[in-house]
Amino acid sequence: MKKLIILLLTISLWVPIQGQPISTVQQIPQGAVVYSLPRTCVRIVAEAQYTSFNPGPYARFARKFLGIDVGQTKTTTYEMSRIEMTPMLEADPHQLYVVNLTQGNAEPWFLQLTSQGLVLLSDTYTAMESKWRFPSPDGSGDVTDAGIIENLKEERTTLYRSQVQGSEVSAIPVQQTQLVEKTLEQRAAEAARRIFELRNMRYAIITGDTDALYSGEAMGAAVDEMRRMEKEYMRLFLGETITGKTHLSTDVLPDSEKTRYIAFRFSDTEGLLPASNVGGRPIVLEMETETQETIPQIRTDEGRVRSGTRLYYRQPVIHMVRLVDGQKELLQARIPVYQKGPVLNFIIN
Repeated sequence: MKKLIILLLTISLWVPIQGQPISTVQQIPQGAVVYSLPRTCVRIVAEAQYTSFNPGPYARFARKFLGIDVGQTKTTTYEMSRIEMTPMLEADPHQLYVVNLTQGNAEPWFLQLTSQGLVLLSDTYTAMESKWRFPSPDGSGDVTDAGIIENLKEERTTLYRSQVQGSEVSAIPVQQTQLVEKTLEQRAAEAARRIFELRNMRYAIITGDTDALYSGEAMGAAVDEMRRMEKEYMRLFLGETITGKTHLSTDVLPDSEKTRYIAFRFSDTEGLLPASNVGGRPIVLEMETETQETIPQIRTDEGRVRSGTRLYYRQPVIHMVRLVDGQKELLQARIPVYQKGPVLNFIIN
């Protein structure tokens, strides 16, 4: 390709040079094309799996009535399950150039460079739209016994009224019935009693130790229904555990100086967090050049070259990119970073 460029420079000596950087006050010539040099952003997509436990309302009575120990504290824990890192190209708004493609054979050269990502039109944005996504954990709320255990019970009390007969006063008992609210422990005792009743009934049906006759599908349906009811009562003691996944998507735009960037944060109790939320530990993106060798600069002999169209382009620098969580490396990849490389140019007809 160098020989071809030299040949083009040799045969076009007297045509004025086209193609130059754009300043903020410069007017764009009619028929000219404005293009941008590319820059690299790093798209990071993370996934975390959560486990949320809601204790049952009768959890503290499980040892007393059922003889089992269960969790009594509401907890939610997160664990990072998947992470992806992808380099994306986009137009650099700080590197704009103008070129006239109507002269010579500049157009096919320019189109070939754009197809390879070496230059991008100013209105081109090849990176996908970045979105943050923080869904709340799916699942039901607190475990409740509403609609399962009766909340009221009849309570009988004996009142006495006085009866005077001559000089004697006697107390006559009067029975009174009223509805009162059951305590939490009373409701737990009722649920435990029903659990054992269901187990005894199911055992009797399976072993045939019952006056009722069950056969075929009827027996299976009865046993399944008793299992469902027992599970519903047990849930009031055991609580409920739900699992799910949350996702985060963010872009990191490297600059020419920094080598470490906080991509996002992660908490064992809150999950995936944005970089600005100090409630989680930082997940850091580290960038290191793959080679310490100096990139050779291509220089143009301005004394000999006085014609043609000058095209500017960027030569990317290959970096080793690592995503780390403290001392633990989560992911690494080799990617070209355009904005850390030199801006070069060459002349074509």
